Amino acid sequence: MDIGTIRGLGTVVVMVAFIGLALWVFSSRRKKDFDEATLLPFADDPDAIAKVEQAQAQQRASRSDKQ
Repeated sequence: MDIGTIRGLGTVVVMVAFIGLALWVFSSRRKKDFDEATLLPFADDPDAIAKVEQAQAQQRASRSDKQ
């Protein structure tokens, strides 16, 4: 095995990891978890949480209307 083969294998490993991560991030099964995570900075402010949840509900409603 020469250095070119090792670099090629490293590139393939990184590419597979990137594709796997992208699929995990954009999976519809993870949407609820990520929506909850977006509220973490506002955990101490109930008014801000209500506004963010209202905005998310409006976005979901507009997406469902388009479909």
